[in-house]
Amino acid sequence: MPEPLRRTVQVAGNGRMNLPADMRRVLGLTGPGRVILTQDEDGIRITTADQALKRVRALAAPFLQGRGSVVDEFIAERHAEAAREAAEGQDEPHA
Repeated sequence: MPEPLRRTVQVAGNGRMNLPADMRRVLGLTGPGRVILTQDEDGIRITTADQALKRVRALAAPFLQGRGSVVDEFIAERHAEAAREAAEGQDEPHA
């Protein structure tokens, strides 16, 4: 595991601080944006939304094994429903 980056930054009176460029690069922050701050017993952790999403997906993966995409399943159900409605419409006599 690589050595963690450590930097000392100044915190302004209003609470603002600058995240050093090398740390922004490591996080993949190339411009303005938002980060997630998490405080725990070890301190404060800065995470990007992409990192948080990857973590949630990794945590959910064991519960989703063997299942397809929920979105794909929803789309398939909608297509089947549309096909049923179209078939029912063909069975009705036209006035």
